[in-house]
Amino acid sequence: MSFRLVIGVLSLSLTLSLCGQEVVFSRRVYKKQGPSYQQIWSWNPANDVLLELTHSARDHYLPACKDAGITFVSSEKLWSFDSASGEERVIGPLPEPPKHEPKPQNGCAVFAKAGSLEACGKEEDLSVSRDNKAIVHINISTDPNEQTPIVSLEWSPDAKWLLVGGLVDLHEGDYFVVNPATKKLTKVATAFPNSVLWLPGRDELLYTTPEYLAPLPGARRERQVWLQQLIRFEPATGKSTPITSGLGNNVDAALCSK
Repeated sequence: MSFRLVIGVLSLSLTLSLCGQEVVFSRRVYKKQGPSYQQIWSWNPANDVLLELTHSARDHYLPACKDAGITFVSSEKLWSFDSASGEERVIGPLPEPPKHEPKPQNGCAVFAKAGSLEACGKEEDLSVSRDNKAIVHINISTDPNEQTPIVSLEWSPDAKWLLVGGLVDLHEGDYFVVNPATKKLTKVATAFPNSVLWLPGRDELLYTTPEYLAPLPGARRERQVWLQQLIRFEPATGKSTPITSGLGNNVDAALCSK
């Protein structure tokens, strides 16, 4: 099979798979010598396959699936990436950043509803009700000397779990899950704010660690680089599994759903 045919088959497979339920994200793999760039990668939760999609000498941030292609941000412009041809081109100005402002409702600072289940967050207090009857009341504070106001609530796809996000600062958030059946609060992790998401059709979460510095071995001069990793979390077992590791900066994870 020729090289061009192999690339064509891989591109077709990639285009079809990205129409399924995968994750795209921005990843920089640091080099000991020479420049490195944030490239677009995909991750398949079903088989844990990681695949590098772009290879060009530019940074690729905020990837998002659109139709059969992917958009991303680079050099303060919006670009498109065609997974079949590998073409990258500018398609517009830099989009407005997404807003993650809680929407007050029913007297709650943060509110989330799934069927007959309702969740209400006020400061650090969480209340969960079913059919207007209170079933859970929890204070998420883990440190009496620090405030962790609830800033996000999101039910899992099957409404079995509630994801609770508490603000620590601009670089970190504390995230928890609550099972209304057991009334148990479990800490998921301290994660990068607004980076935690439910995987489609699964009682599993994906989150991005806060950024941290690490030395770059083999560099000509002593150098520190910023790292972030993607982690999978299973609420039922409390198990965390790294998706990425090593000297890489992994950010901007987004779902590609049908």
